[in-house]
Amino acid sequence: MFRHTVLAALIGSVIALAGCNSSSQDEKTAAVPSGPYKNVIDRTGSPAFLRDYDEYSNLKYNAFVDLGAWHGHLLPADEQGYGAFGGIMQITQEYAHYMSGQAFDKLHIADRLSGEVIDLAGAEATVYSTPGALVQILKTDVLTVQMVLRFVTDRTSLVETQITNHSGKAMELALTWDGELLEKARSTPGYETMSVDDMYPDYQRRIEPIENGLKIRFGEMKDNWAIRNDGDAEFRIVRSVANQTQVETNNIAFSSTAGQHVPADGTVKIYTTYSHLHNAEEVEKEARKIADILANPQPYMLATDERWNSYIASGMVNQQATEAQARVGVKAMMTLNGNWRSAAGDIHQSTVTPSVTARWFSGNLTWPWDTWKQAYAMAHFNPDVAMDNIRTVFEYQVKGNDPIRPQDQGYLLDVVSYSLPQSRGGAGSENWNERNTKPSLAAWAVMEVYHALKDEFNRPADAQAWIDEMYPKLVAYHDWWLTNRDHNNNGVPEYGAAVDPAHNTEDGHMYVWVTTTEDLNARFGADVLEHKGNDYKVRGMDNYNTILDEVNYTALHVGAQEAAGWESGMDNAARFGFISDEQLQAYADSHYGSNLSAARKDWEVRFAENRDDNGELLGFSMLQESVDQASYMYSDNKYLAEMAALVSKSVPGKQRAQEFLDGAEALHTYINTCMFDAESQFFYDIQMNVDPNGKLAPVMKNGVACAGEPIVARGRGPEGWGPLFNGAATQATADKVVNTMLNAEEFNTALKYEGAGISLPTASQSNPAYHADIYWRGRVWLDQFYFGVQGMKQYGYGEEAVQLANALFSNAEGMVGDGAIRENYNPETGAVQGASNFSWSAAHLYMLYRDFFKETK
Repeated sequence: MFRHTVLAALIGSVIALAGCNSSSQDEKTAAVPSGPYKNVIDRTGSPAFLRDYDEYSNLKYNAFVDLGAWHGHLLPADEQGYGAFGGIMQITQEYAHYMSGQAFDKLHIADRLSGEVIDLAGAEATVYSTPGALVQILKTDVLTVQMVLRFVTDRTSLVETQITNHSGKAMELALTWDGELLEKARSTPGYETMSVDDMYPDYQRRIEPIENGLKIRFGEMKDNWAIRNDGDAEFRIVRSVANQTQVETNNIAFSSTAGQHVPADGTVKIYTTYSHLHNAEEVEKEARKIADILANPQPYMLATDERWNSYIASGMVNQQATEAQARVGVKAMMTLNGNWRSAAGDIHQSTVTPSVTARWFSGNLTWPWDTWKQAYAMAHFNPDVAMDNIRTVFEYQVKGNDPIRPQDQGYLLDVVSYSLPQSRGGAGSENWNERNTKPSLAAWAVMEVYHALKDEFNRPADAQAWIDEMYPKLVAYHDWWLTNRDHNNNGVPEYGAAVDPAHNTEDGHMYVWVTTTEDLNARFGADVLEHKGNDYKVRGMDNYNTILDEVNYTALHVGAQEAAGWESGMDNAARFGFISDEQLQAYADSHYGSNLSAARKDWEVRFAENRDDNGELLGFSMLQESVDQASYMYSDNKYLAEMAALVSKSVPGKQRAQEFLDGAEALHTYINTCMFDAESQFFYDIQMNVDPNGKLAPVMKNGVACAGEPIVARGRGPEGWGPLFNGAATQATADKVVNTMLNAEEFNTALKYEGAGISLPTASQSNPAYHADIYWRGRVWLDQFYFGVQGMKQYGYGEEAVQLANALFSNAEGMVGDGAIRENYNPETGAVQGASNFSWSAAHLYMLYRDFFKETK
């Protein structure tokens, strides 16, 4: 009603005509983006809620985001959205949500003299996306409206609206743009009727007019899990045409009006900028850019087109790939660039986040494990962002004078985010995490960037500067692993947990939560720190071991175990003792005559305290050496040795090349001697052997002091092909592992579920903890899939590996269509699971496209 009332008033009024941008014949003008890669990802959508979610808490629609910007746009889902790139998504520091529905800032056109409304909803419409733009071409009897949206800065998107008059006579147009902010808060069942004001009373959204546009202001919000916002943040819309904005009394709806002369058979162009700005400083800085964009838009649009042409030219190089495989490659590039966030808050360079649409991954959050993979792929088409992504992780590498954890010199934090935690003097962030790090594959990514800069982009000076910059930091991280996570000092570090209130008391002792009907106060006395019903918080490593050996418990929560799983990157994998109650009972039934207590012993995880020479706590190690981390350390040594030979003479640590080579050789021998089980023909983690006196007792095998025996009881997982991917396996052990990988009853689910399945799940089907829909105990994760097929290829099984890869591309839901790339997939059905638009999945799909389908040997 509001829209039509304003439009009628406009038609009867006299509007001053604006000076519009028009192009002279000799001006270089950006063409309408086209090309072979249209609608690679479905960009349509009509959000109805601020938090409009799918079943996995992803934002339901895949907004187009580019150039590190902090907002996105959708194509209209139907004719009611023609004339708008609404469905605007905002990334509020660490979380994303929709600001508006599809018809926000929708263009309406009327003939001011006749009063006739020109119905864009009834137009003959061509609506599509390209990798770098959104396009609408709307043809009516008298006008053609062509709208193209591009991102032109790291805060601003630009819409060029071209109106062509083919009525045969000059026209005086009345133009209106209108819209309303979403009023409903959340689509989750039980919340559908709640308004944004009810759920988030502090958000206080309000639209205010500005010269030739409007701004949307917001209240400050920090202490929640959906919106983080400073009180001086703004979203701005500014137009090149003189216009006036009216705001409804509730301050969430607006209408902007302008007049426009269009000569007979003539064309005019109007430009609109959309900017999501975090604070007043950004508002002031971007205002100058916006003025320049609107005064001279063509160079900005051309720069965007040239940038994407460059991405495609450098990234799409596999001439042997099929058309479908090439589209997946482009989709992967689009996904990674869409998850690129420019510097903001306490992150001082660009980074790449896991997913712009997933609830817990959407904002400015950076994980090391994700970063290594993302950067490895982006090195080949966007190397500068690849470098900055890695720099973001190392920006907060712990130094020896760190005020919180000086004992962790060289350590990389698990998550860094827009806001520092209050403990580090920041505004506070629930997402910042220092409890653990991630596997040591950093040098793998750094070297890929180096080679891409030098060999593909012809930037040898930049390549040299890059490894000179990164090498000392990588060495510090390598040394941290051997100092703080190698409990038996044998060069094979364990996964574990850092000193943290979630793991230990202030006086440096690990604690656990136990659920039992036994009176633990009587057993442990003052070491029971808290007691709530049958739940006890118990301090001390000896007490924890006593609980495992003697107490009949029903539940156990060990903060260090949780962090150790996170540290591996495989969160709740079976090898770290994670199994459901039903699965554990089935295991007990088949192995221990239904004795649940006896069966649980096979799945219990023990820990050790790591201390320095002065007895100060450094952190905790699982008493378990992991074969994947040993393999990553093997390749880490190899890459560091290579880098040491390449870095400039002045770079510290250059003389350590031979040390790294010796470390790699020792790990090669250890992995193949100690971590391979000949009977089951697979690699496993090792349970570190402890004698009756509680002392570590190595097991000798072929002259090698092994920390213990392989943990066969917890089944097979993708860690078993880590030695193949990293080149640490012998050909003999690799042959046996590949045989297991190709077994239809183990990992070859594509063969077992022909036409539907995807191989290489994160637990073998024979694993007691396997389920097709458990995060790290069945779902197919594309990093582990890639590591698997790449490992197979390296050991001479290229043809078989390509068969698995072809099944992935064919059977993964939405993969070769316009579906978003997902976090993981069901191994039996190919159904999508987890986060949408997931970066590390995209990275590995790009790697498969780029290198894998070129040959089969």
